[in-house]
Amino acid sequence: MKILVVDDDPLFLELAASLLNSLGYNRLHFAKSADDALSQIEQAATPFDCFLLDIQMPGMDGIELCACIRDIETYRHTPIVMLTAMTEKHYVDGAFQAGASDYITKPIERIEVKARMRNVEALLAERSHTGLVSQQLKNAEIDFGKSVRFEDPVLLHDAAWVLPFSSLENYVLRLGNMRLFNTVAYGFHIENAHEIHARASGLEFIDMLTDVSRAIRDALSAFPSFLSYAGYGDFCALVPKLAHFDRSFAQLQINDALQLTADMSGEQSWPVPKVKLGAAQSCKLLSFKDPTDMLYGAIKKARRGGEREFEGFTRWQMGVSDENR
Repeated sequence: MKILVVDDDPLFLELAASLLNSLGYNRLHFAKSADDALSQIEQAATPFDCFLLDIQMPGMDGIELCACIRDIETYRHTPIVMLTAMTEKHYVDGAFQAGASDYITKPIERIEVKARMRNVEALLAERSHTGLVSQQLKNAEIDFGKSVRFEDPVLLHDAAWVLPFSSLENYVLRLGNMRLFNTVAYGFHIENAHEIHARASGLEFIDMLTDVSRAIRDALSAFPSFLSYAGYGDFCALVPKLAHFDRSFAQLQINDALQLTADMSGEQSWPVPKVKLGAAQSCKLLSFKDPTDMLYGAIKKARRGGEREFEGFTRWQMGVSDENR
């Protein structure tokens, strides 16, 4: 794995090098500023597989650098892990809004870095598979519907506003229940997603998900929010708890937009997506439950009014107890 570590502190770069080497990561490159990092990215003969970024640096900070890296097509979905002493919520929000995949606070510990780097390896494997499938779909121009599995939280390459679901999980884990108290999650369930998946090609299914994500984004445009696709035709969004959000109107707005998109695109072999928006799911202030339960609970609430349950969907069914409904 080719890794670029960016930090203006030479002592931390030495520490990071020693720690990563001890974990078996030897293809390390280092930059002392955002400008240095961007220069190395531009001149690299082979792309980097992962970035570890500090936030507070002279000139361009790490959050701005993260956004710049995401603007480069090659690195649209490359893992970016923030390594920083900044623990305040607005820094965490800013990092994930800029496209960060994960967030580690200093001082760093070997056990945590090891676990996070294993997550990075899993992301690389997942995104390599997704990228291969997408390329096959584009090149072959035949029905690859079975190649895009219905249960997968696929990456929507043409929807930069959609976070990978693993990044959304990392975001809520980093904040914890206390700092999520003023945030609520909403689930968006495509009731006929299974039918569409069966009738559309893989590329068409991804295009449909992109259209749905765009309609959801527009419905949430008045609020700061995070949106992610979780697989099984389900999206999840985080919005401020105090936001005046008319759920019925938002659902109507989303479905009207999807009907308009279908009318403009002409005939297609699958039905217009039907989206159901669930009730808000929040965290209890002093709860010791896994913060990601909020995401799973929101999706369960959206799916509860759907046409049917899908076999094998035990993660959402079992992830949250009835007391959180």
